[in-house]
Amino acid sequence: MSRAGRILSPPRPAGPHVVRRLFQGIVGKRRTMENLPVLAQAQSAYMGLKRSAKAIRGRGANIFTQWVGDPDALGSAVVLSAILRELGAEEVRILTGSLGHPQNRNLVARCGIVLQDPNRDRLRGGLHCMVDTSPPLGILATPGVEPVKDYFFVADHHADPAEVEENCRAKGVRRVRLPFVGLAVGSTSAFMAVIAAAFDVLDKLTPAEKAAAALGIYTDTSALLHGATPLDFKMFEVLTRAEETQEILDELRDYRVPPEWYAYRASAFRNQEVTGAVRVAPVGFVRDAHRDVIAEIANELLRVEGTSIAITIAVTARGVEASVRADSRLLGQDQEGQHQHRIVRVIAYLLESAFPGLSGFRHERRPPHRVEGGACVPLTPDQRTEWRLDNGGGRVGGNGPILAYCQELARQLVAALREMETLKPEEMQGLLEVVAGAEAAAPRNGRQENGKHENGKQDNWKHDNGRESDRGKKKD
Repeated sequence: MSRAGRILSPPRPAGPHVVRRLFQGIVGKRRTMENLPVLAQAQSAYMGLKRSAKAIRGRGANIFTQWVGDPDALGSAVVLSAILRELGAEEVRILTGSLGHPQNRNLVARCGIVLQDPNRDRLRGGLHCMVDTSPPLGILATPGVEPVKDYFFVADHHADPAEVEENCRAKGVRRVRLPFVGLAVGSTSAFMAVIAAAFDVLDKLTPAEKAAAALGIYTDTSALLHGATPLDFKMFEVLTRAEETQEILDELRDYRVPPEWYAYRASAFRNQEVTGAVRVAPVGFVRDAHRDVIAEIANELLRVEGTSIAITIAVTARGVEASVRADSRLLGQDQEGQHQHRIVRVIAYLLESAFPGLSGFRHERRPPHRVEGGACVPLTPDQRTEWRLDNGGGRVGGNGPILAYCQELARQLVAALREMETLKPEEMQGLLEVVAGAEAAAPRNGRQENGKHENGKQDNWKHDNGRESDRGKKKD
């Protein structure tokens, strides 16, 4: 703990002239000035790591990602691993619980990333680091991971520093030596890449390692369209200069999905409940290896014309999971994010109604009008036994008791909408009016022909792919 009594106490940032001197040759004069605040944090990280070289040399290091790793986490981990090895680390292990999305598995296989179990395979006595998620371990994005008391390095562009500080105190964390939380950048990979460039490590990365970091930037910024900063654009350009890296990146884009994904989509669109501008789709049982399809379906539902809120509900081995996507543009001109805040309040009310005991849902606002998030509620022992989840679960796309349970939750959400209309009509303005063509696009429990969009072509770059808004921000 720092002298000021804070667990998160990053190094004091250097002056602008020092930051410019370090990064101007890497990103250029104009980009340095555009990114000065986040580059000041990158300079602090660079100096903190450099001064810690003696503590790093000859030791091992553990790099924890979210339990379900995504491209930004994996790309960041690859770059941090290279930096630590450059500073003399004897062994570095990347610790990830599972991979849910087909693109993530393709990324690991193509780029030769070695992942190990966060509990069983961690290096005892190693320096504990986290990327694209924040301490403490064992909650939110890292359920089931055994906690530690001391952390060496943390880089995360998702979490709020005050919330992380509070969680660390509650879980008995003693110290985070180099914390960089709440980074004002679209991806953690961009932040780690510019630090690697300062160490002259970036050019030592293999084309596959550069492609991994580039994919992290691309997916977490939705193809550099949402939340991307000038630093994201610049580091993506720097990472993909070589033709070989570009070719690998093209391979990573062209991933395939399991056939079961289309069964999940068909179930969701066949059983969805449509109420005004709100769509709730029960999916049924989803295998753990396919969990990312829950967020994918929510994205597709939100693309249906006249939709402001899309919610998918599914049962996995982890529990009952809800993925939420919302767009405030249909509610009128948004003044200072008022409609975004209102739509968050509506979603929180709905989830609390359907999931008793849920205090809220983890979400993030994707400027300027998107809200993305999710929640997970553990199953009771009776439910696990009845649905045989410990023996593999039900049939994908089946009409058994798991789907019936999800359908009942969907009906509860619709009932909560109507209840909120009575109790708080000002909150519901614009959400329950029947939008022209909405019912025709997908009638309740209707017969929409398929769950595809854009002429049936899957949009490889506009999916969430494990983004922390869903997976990293589950409510345990």
